[in-house]
Amino acid sequence: MTTKRKETRESVCYREIKKKIRNGELKPGDRLIENTLSQQLEISRTPIRKAIGMLAADGYVEYNDFRGAFVRDSIINKERYFEMTEIIGLFLKQAIQKIRTKKIAFNKMRVVAKLVEIEREQPTDPATYFEYEKWFVSDLLTYMKNNYYLKISDDFFNNIQEFGDEEVIKIAQNACVKTIANIQRFIDALDVQDYDKCIAIIDQVIDAHVLVAYR
Repeated sequence: MTTKRKETRESVCYREIKKKIRNGELKPGDRLIENTLSQQLEISRTPIRKAIGMLAADGYVEYNDFRGAFVRDSIINKERYFEMTEIIGLFLKQAIQKIRTKKIAFNKMRVVAKLVEIEREQPTDPATYFEYEKWFVSDLLTYMKNNYYLKISDDFFNNIQEFGDEEVIKIAQNACVKTIANIQRFIDALDVQDYDKCIAIIDQVIDAHVLVAYR
């Protein structure tokens, strides 16, 4: 018989303060006052202080010299999300241009294997497609031979999951389902070295995120 581990007081504080930030009760720029939070959560100041440190490490809070801890403007709304997807789209098109100009051999079988995996699993949860799109983007960016692009891509997907508001997460997941449908077309275009069509497909992938949001 397994015993459920008791949640620590700082973990409780972390979860409750994070909830206040994500639901807008605590807004960007708001100062986190330990006494006030201690009274609201009915917990002593020590675990509150530790929780604030944990939130700062995770990017929800920032410290201002001599003034204390403040809520960061970290939540990704729809407008910020669209800006980020446009940047990822530009990176992907640069990767295609590099494949074209350097005549780099594209590893088609690796992507085909991933598509077979998707078809075999037949996922019904849109969140699963989000992970597949993350894989596809990272795979294509490896042809840039630049870890900077890969880091930005990883940060993009990780930040959506961590900081995206409810609307953004729903848009991202539903748009990713459409991305998977375009991957085979993308592979076929690369196979015949139709790089202009590849770039057009990337534009369609990015546009899908906007269309899903406003359908």
